[in-house]
Amino acid sequence: MFLVLKIRVLLFVSVCTGMLFCVSGAYSAMDPRFELDPQALGGSVTSVKPRKVRVKRSSRIHVKSSSAVPAKDSVYIVKPADNIFKILMRDYGLSNNEAESFIEEIKRENNIYDIRRLKIGQKIIIPPVRRSSDGSLKLLQPVRDDSGSTAAPEQAFKLESPLQGLSEQKAVSMLHNVWNQVVPSKKDQLRPLSFQTSTFSLTLDPERYPTFARMDGGRIVLDQDGSIPPLVKSLIENKDTSVKIVTEVPSGTKRFMASMLGAAAFYSVEENFSMEFGVDPKLTINADFKVEKTAESLIKQDVILVNSRRTLLPPSLGEFLKKEGFSLYEPFASLQPFAQRDSRTIHYVSAKSTPEMIDSILAAFSISPERDRPVDVFASDNNGISLSVKAERYFERDGQKYVVTSFNGDPINYTLFRILETKGYKVVVSEPHDDFRKTAEKLISQMKLNGTFAQHELLQDRLAGYSLQMSGFKLDDPLFPGGGIFLTDRPMDRIIRELLTENGISVDTR
Repeated sequence: MFLVLKIRVLLFVSVCTGMLFCVSGAYSAMDPRFELDPQALGGSVTSVKPRKVRVKRSSRIHVKSSSAVPAKDSVYIVKPADNIFKILMRDYGLSNNEAESFIEEIKRENNIYDIRRLKIGQKIIIPPVRRSSDGSLKLLQPVRDDSGSTAAPEQAFKLESPLQGLSEQKAVSMLHNVWNQVVPSKKDQLRPLSFQTSTFSLTLDPERYPTFARMDGGRIVLDQDGSIPPLVKSLIENKDTSVKIVTEVPSGTKRFMASMLGAAAFYSVEENFSMEFGVDPKLTINADFKVEKTAESLIKQDVILVNSRRTLLPPSLGEFLKKEGFSLYEPFASLQPFAQRDSRTIHYVSAKSTPEMIDSILAAFSISPERDRPVDVFASDNNGISLSVKAERYFERDGQKYVVTSFNGDPINYTLFRILETKGYKVVVSEPHDDFRKTAEKLISQMKLNGTFAQHELLQDRLAGYSLQMSGFKLDDPLFPGGGIFLTDRPMDRIIRELLTENGISVDTR
């Protein structure tokens, strides 16, 4: 027996169901909390048959076959004992979950702030919808252009898709495992919900309506398929205000987690939380939720991060967050992370002097230059004159000759190297104050390599929720191993190196 409800004072309740209340001299419709489900009054009905909630991967709402669904704006006049849920379910064929998702549209369209304060005779506009051949319901939302005229482009009315391959029972079990670690619970908080009074007896089956502990000592009851009638909800909430009922499909979605965390009586719950560590490199970690259990959570470094994603954060990030005072929970995660990246090696140039930087950069290019090589300005067979200059670095690449020299303030020496340019040499002139970026730009420019200096995205895994940016030169060239390299002088701490290594990217220190 899933749900047992015995109502002893049927006559009094029958009178109440037809009663209208007078508010400020005007009649209003029945408060939906006190509306009875006719099945609950039947003496022969001892249980409520569970309803299946279908949420397909297409994320569209599927409704019962009903000709009442409006193809254009429909005006409904409120009758006694009406509420919006009843109107949508009875007259327009929506299920309980579909009606709940449709409520905000109705409120916006009619400027309704409190759906419990409908008045008899009040006109409600039901926005137009249309059913597709596959049975899905589509909302046609009127849109006003600049001229004030309206158009009605088709807009699918969607629910959040469940995670593929995760059953509702499995999702509840996985959440329970994590929830018991997050919320300290007492034994009585996990007992089945049961009320015994002189008027009624009420029991909820714990298998169908699992309970979760709240921070304030109360309980959360998960109504997985929306089958608890409004009357029963009202009885529960009136008898025990510490009980919160969450009506969500436990499919492991972000919406499901938001509802559960919101009902848990935490000190604060922040959605779409983002943290940045460092400036360059900059590591960004995103979490679906940041939870502070108490007002002292920040001081005690007892802050919780919760993800509803199926993809795990890399182990190195989990350890890093733990040291930063964050406890990470990923109740539905089972897939290994896979960042969007290429296979290029990162070459870290740690040298500080210009000559050392030149050597490190050329080594990253797989070039071993000759040092202090004499290069002819005039050969001896040219009118008997032989003139040569000493190149600090000389190398050849792809049929082109390159000379690297430093400018020491001597204009004659500078002129001689410029003469070499007229003879087909590519000359790179370095200066003592050149930093890494300037030195690399001079070499890259003369070698005509494809790449510019910027803060590039090295790792980005949207499913796992993290990214890594670093400044440097992202160079593409068929002569490089793997077709490209990344050149930087930005120091990398241990977490950055571990994260790169876990994603298959090697770091070479020059």
